[in-house]
Amino acid sequence: MSLNLLQGLNEEQAAAVTSKEPVILCLAGAGTGKTKTLTTRISYLHEEKRVGTSNMLALTFTRLAGLEMKERIAHLIGEEQAKKLFCNTFHSFCVSVLREWGHRVGLEPNFSIYDQEDQEAIIAAILDEFRYDAKVRQVLDDIALLARGGEGNFRSYESEQAAREYLFRLKQSNAISLDDLLTKTLELMRQDDIATYYRNQYKYVYVDEFQDTDNVQMDIIRAMAPENLFVVGDDYQAIYGFRGANVQNILDFPKQYPNCEVIKLERNYRSSAPIVEAANTLIRHNENRTDKKLVNERDGLPIELVEAPLTVEEEAHYVVATSYFHVQNGGKLSDIAVLARTNGQLEIIKDKLAEAKMAALVVNKDADPLKRTDIKKLISFMSLVVNPKDEKALWSCINFPANRMTDLERATLLSKPSWSSERPLDVLRAEGSPKVQDFARIVDTLRNFDEIQFFDIDAYEAMRQAGYAIGLKAYYEEKGLQNRIDDMLAALRYVKRWCIQQEAAGERNNIEAFLKWLRIRDIQDYFRKDEDAVQLLTVHGSKGLEFDTVILVGMNQGTFPSKRTVDMEEERRLMYVAVTRAKRRLILTRPREIALYGKKFFQPGPSQFIREMGLMPAVEEVGL
Repeated sequence: MSLNLLQGLNEEQAAAVTSKEPVILCLAGAGTGKTKTLTTRISYLHEEKRVGTSNMLALTFTRLAGLEMKERIAHLIGEEQAKKLFCNTFHSFCVSVLREWGHRVGLEPNFSIYDQEDQEAIIAAILDEFRYDAKVRQVLDDIALLARGGEGNFRSYESEQAAREYLFRLKQSNAISLDDLLTKTLELMRQDDIATYYRNQYKYVYVDEFQDTDNVQMDIIRAMAPENLFVVGDDYQAIYGFRGANVQNILDFPKQYPNCEVIKLERNYRSSAPIVEAANTLIRHNENRTDKKLVNERDGLPIELVEAPLTVEEEAHYVVATSYFHVQNGGKLSDIAVLARTNGQLEIIKDKLAEAKMAALVVNKDADPLKRTDIKKLISFMSLVVNPKDEKALWSCINFPANRMTDLERATLLSKPSWSSERPLDVLRAEGSPKVQDFARIVDTLRNFDEIQFFDIDAYEAMRQAGYAIGLKAYYEEKGLQNRIDDMLAALRYVKRWCIQQEAAGERNNIEAFLKWLRIRDIQDYFRKDEDAVQLLTVHGSKGLEFDTVILVGMNQGTFPSKRTVDMEEERRLMYVAVTRAKRRLILTRPREIALYGKKFFQPGPSQFIREMGLMPAVEEVGL
């Protein structure tokens, strides 16, 4: 079996797959078969060393990567073994730890997760309620200060009080912030019996995209201290320093683990030679990096530098024309990715493609069908059913779809002594108006009537039942709100697709799992590879993806690299990621004139990265 598994691997990949060393750092360049190597090693250890997949933990940075890995493992050693493997994001692992052990840090298993938007809404409500003279940002800083044990100076007395009230409400609501998912997990992992439990459970730990780990994630790995640790990543693609990732984790790994084996994957299988050479030439300008180089001799098209467009409108027309000719020559729209430094640059391109009646998908959170106001309220209602202590969820859905409580009634309830000592629903049930009591009964019905059914059915069916319980469809039909019905159907289709993916991967797909996943989604969960449409993404959003043709727009100094850049090496790594997304054709475009505040125009120079890639400053004349 091992011979079959090793077929098709190059020498370095095979060395990584079969190594007997307990700690391995696999430095895998872009397009060098990182996922193939990682999944083959998992399969090899199962087949040859009889290591059960249930005794392995594979941590990724996107759910998409985890699903792809499980799919590949299923092809190698069977679906049953793939489903037993925990192969998911760091945050998903933290959720599983807190469901099991959260009682030690004051959490019940059905806890809610608050993202930044939730946090800011709660803080704003506290500031308004107590008439505190403080800004949301100040309170967030003081919350972080309290999390560190109060070491330092608070922004102000009122800001500190708001921060303490926020933490009190979080505890009362059986909720945790997104950031605390990691810190609370680390707190648990530092307890000897819990660390021992996971060390015995997972004899082999793998970390994908290791360059993206932050200090807390690295501390979790150290606290677990697994017997066997395999980390794989590429410091050249470390682009998340702005959100806490620490590239030194991968650069200093051999110092942290002096006896580790370092294996380099440099043979690129994705891109043509001109693209690989440009990427190598670019990244050499970084000083803080490992010593490796992509290798690929496959001939290909030269990189195209398009400087003819005068304005961003003409640049967008060029994208439309290129997409049109690609299809005329037998290609698909989904072969093409338009990458930009910021989301704002993609809007005009989306509009021009729409005018030309060419399908396009903007891969960002704005396209999320679950972000519609009514869908968010329905999700809040389901959150309340799962976690009746979730006060934020209660206030988000109490007047949905129709009003049940006035502001005066709410203020009266909040002033009652029972409010802070009992569950919110208990107070509503006992002291609310008839309409409010009816609402509490609806929640009770879903929680208690045939409880196993609601909490064990998949999230799609649970959402259907929740909508039916509060009379959504009837309300919409009565009001003639067909657009809301269409939004609901789109949301249900999205949830159904998630349920199917989860089931195929052997993951939980009930309503509790869905609600927690909603708060830990990453940008690639919005990527739809099954639709034939031009993909419009920021460079950050394109990480881990690949396309036949990449059009990188806005290649002007001040746009890319951004004029706000504080770490030019990270910005250069971001450009490296953009370049290495292309398989066959890479096009760089830049408008010669940029509107300033919609009135004046200025002429920026070309991006320094064009020169650093060694591209000739030839200008391609484009007929638009």
